[in-house]
Amino acid sequence: MCLDRLNHRFALQLLENIVAQVVLENVYKSFPAAAKAEKVTSVVAPSPLAVDVQDQQATVESSHQVNVLRRINLTVADGEFMVLVGPSGCGKSTLLRLIAGLEEMTGGNIWVGDGLVNDLPPKARDIAMVFQNYALYPHMSVYDNIAFGLRRTGKRGGKWAENLLVGMTRSFPKPLRYTTEREQSVDKRVKNVASLLQIEPLLHRLPKQLSGGQKQRVALGRAIARNPQVFLMDEPLSNLDAKLRAETRAQIVKLQRQLGTTTIYVTHDQTEAMTMGDRIAVMNKGQLQQVAHPLELYNRPATQFVAEFIGSPPMNFLEVEFHSPIFISHPLFRFNLPEVWETALKKYERQPLILGIRPEHLSLSSAAPTNIPVQVELVEALGNETYLSVSTANSSAAAIQVRIPPDRSVSIGEQVWLSFALDKLHFFDPDTGLAIWHDS
Repeated sequence: MCLDRLNHRFALQLLENIVAQVVLENVYKSFPAAAKAEKVTSVVAPSPLAVDVQDQQATVESSHQVNVLRRINLTVADGEFMVLVGPSGCGKSTLLRLIAGLEEMTGGNIWVGDGLVNDLPPKARDIAMVFQNYALYPHMSVYDNIAFGLRRTGKRGGKWAENLLVGMTRSFPKPLRYTTEREQSVDKRVKNVASLLQIEPLLHRLPKQLSGGQKQRVALGRAIARNPQVFLMDEPLSNLDAKLRAETRAQIVKLQRQLGTTTIYVTHDQTEAMTMGDRIAVMNKGQLQQVAHPLELYNRPATQFVAEFIGSPPMNFLEVEFHSPIFISHPLFRFNLPEVWETALKKYERQPLILGIRPEHLSLSSAAPTNIPVQVELVEALGNETYLSVSTANSSAAAIQVRIPPDRSVSIGEQVWLSFALDKLHFFDPDTGLAIWHDS
């Protein structure tokens, strides 16, 4: 579908809702330890932001609870496209289900607009959710799938006979159907949404007659038709092939901008997160690691986890030692740092540090004490760029990823030297994993 051809009149007709911000205050979610006893260690393992892991584990064991979400504080602004990203099992889908009312919170508050929704059932929260598996009714046509939520909203009063006639004659030819004013309104909304998503020719089909991309658009249409205050999307592109996924994520962003509805989108794919979100909330082991704009996450990660998770290939990490006044050493290289690092690193005198450097900030160079000697283990030529996986003399160290120009020829097994872009270095505390910032 091509959203450049969207009919603005239909889009404006859908904007009857009042866009609302979503506020999460100190949200916790726990499960009984007996149900997930085997997962206690992995769930409460230390994160870079943990204060005292042993105390947390003792608390979990004594209360017989497994904390899957802890201290979640997040504000999603009116009309914002917020992406929740993190590895599988980090709690992002659970958090989305808490907002939708499909899971019960252990503690905290959730606000949608001006209303506290903690005790409201899902249908009363004015929220629409798009699920990973689309959750379409297999026995209903595309038209009826989109109309289903509209027909269940509002007060029907005592007009049970009219509603019965509408349902009984819905499959009849159009001249023989019994329609009410409410059903005419539903019909108008369904057709407007179908026009918006360019699925009018599909309205008579069943879900089994649709492709994955078409099912995804129908699921979006069902959510849009309800005209909610908030859209929740739980990995809606995960079942699509790579080409269709790339096309559809751009279409979803354009559609969200057309409608202006507050959207919270869950994914484990950092490429989706970087290309779709106004802001991104990075999660790990039940906690928020950082909330920021995409480029801020990439250029100024708050933790080593964020630095590794955001970026493809991920950031490289090397353990180095700092020496005054402004010098770092490694068994394979040593060099002076820019002066801006002097104050920030002073307290790490003769202590280990984690040096972070992204693949594009390493360059093939000549032999020198300031450069690192490596051996090429893998060459991935993508046409517009080439990625190298190289190893150091220390066989226990992780492989280093390097991005080089496509016209530079390198062979597997070749010995090369890498130089660092000194203005692109990152440093992290080895104990906490928190980023160390310089003054400028």
